[in-house]
Amino acid sequence: MNIFKIFGSIYNAATRYFIDEAHFGCALSASVGLPAYNIAAAVKKLDLSDELAEIIRTDNNALISKVGVGAFSATALKHIWVEDDLNPNTATVTEGAAFAAGDVTLTVGTDEGTRFKIGTIFKFNERDKTELCRVTAITGDDLTVVRGYGSTSDEEHADGTTIMIVSHTKQEDWKPTQEDWSQERTGPYNFLTLMGYGIAITRRRQAVSHAGVPSEFAHQAAYRLKEFTRQLDSSIINSIRSASEGSSTDYSSMGGLIEFVSQATGNTSSTAEALTPSVVNTMIKQIWDDGGMVAGGRLAMLVGGVQKRKITAFDVAYRRMDFDSKSAGYVVDKFVSDLGFECEVIVDPWVPDDTVIIGDLNRLKIGPLTGEAVALEDLAKTGRLLEAMISGEYTCEIKNALEAWAIHTNLSS
Repeated sequence: MNIFKIFGSIYNAATRYFIDEAHFGCALSASVGLPAYNIAAAVKKLDLSDELAEIIRTDNNALISKVGVGAFSATALKHIWVEDDLNPNTATVTEGAAFAAGDVTLTVGTDEGTRFKIGTIFKFNERDKTELCRVTAITGDDLTVVRGYGSTSDEEHADGTTIMIVSHTKQEDWKPTQEDWSQERTGPYNFLTLMGYGIAITRRRQAVSHAGVPSEFAHQAAYRLKEFTRQLDSSIINSIRSASEGSSTDYSSMGGLIEFVSQATGNTSSTAEALTPSVVNTMIKQIWDDGGMVAGGRLAMLVGGVQKRKITAFDVAYRRMDFDSKSAGYVVDKFVSDLGFECEVIVDPWVPDDTVIIGDLNRLKIGPLTGEAVALEDLAKTGRLLEAMISGEYTCEIKNALEAWAIHTNLSS
C-alpha cells in the first residue's frame, strides 16, 4: 500500500520536514492554476508581523503623571511666584562649643537674632533638659539672657541644639510701634526650558507600506512625543537653573527638585547610610517641624529603583504569609510615618540611585509658557521632504522648598 496516497506526506519529527513521494523517487503531477511557489521574488510579501515589537518604558514620566502638566501658564522668561510664611519661632545654638552653665551670652545662627525681642522666653530642644531663658539684651546674633528662668535650673546645652521660642513677653507699657513684626513676602523664581525634536521623512517613505506601522509620519511623531515627556520628567527632577533667562552665550533652563530642595538652609542630609524607616521618619519630622505638613497636602516620597527596593524591605522580619499562599514577594506603595502622616512612594527612573526626596506634591506645579505647550507643527515644504517639529517651553514651581521638602543623598545601594 502506498501510504503517500493516503496521507499525501508524512511529517518526520526528527528532521521537522514533510517527506513525500518525491523523496522516494515518485514523480509529482503538475499543478493546475497559479501556485504560490511560483510567485516572483520581487512581488512576494515579506513574512513580517503587523505588530511592532517595542521596548518603551511605561514609567518614563512617573512623576509628571502624578503631578500633571499645565497647572499654570508662565507669562515671562523669568517665572516668579509668591511665598508667605509666619515669623520663625526657632533658632540654633551657634557657640562653636557647648553653651556652658552660667554663661549669659548666647550666640545664635546668622541673622537669627532678629527672631528675638527683649522679654522673649525660650527653651532648648534637648532630651531631659528643662531650662528656660529670658532675653534681656540683643546685639546682632548675640543674646544676653537670664539663665534658669522662673522655676527652671541652669544647664549646659550642646552646640547646634535647636532653640524653641515659647513667647515674646511684654511689659505693661509696651507699645506696638516699638517693634515691627511685618513679614515680607518672597518671590522665588525659575526659568524656562525649551525642548524640541525634529521629524524629516521623504514622501516615498511615507507612501510605502511598512510592517507594523500604518503611517511612518504618525509613528515618528508619537515616539518623539514620548521622548519629550521623558525629558520633561527628568528635567523636573534633575535640571539646574541657568544663570540667566537666556542670552547669546547661555541657554535658558529651569531648576529642578534636587536643586531647589538642596539649598543650604533646607532640610538636607548627605550622611552615608542605608535607607531605613528611621531615616524616612526623620525627614518627615523635619518637614513637620518647619510647618510644611498642612491639611490637604499630598505627601510623597520620590525614589529610584535602588531605594524602592530598600523601602519594600522595611519591616520584612515582621511579615507573615499564609501557608496556602501561591505567590511570594512584597511591595510597599505607601509609608505611614510615626507621626501618622501617610506618604505615597513614587518610583521614577530619573531619580539618582542614592537619593530620596520627600515633599508635598500640591506644592509642585508644572506649566508651559503661554501658547507654548507641547505641539506638533508642520514646517515649510522643502523638496520632497515631509518636515515637522515637536516643541514646547516649560518651567516648574517648587513652593516652600526649604520647609515643605526634604532630601537625603549619599544613601547606600
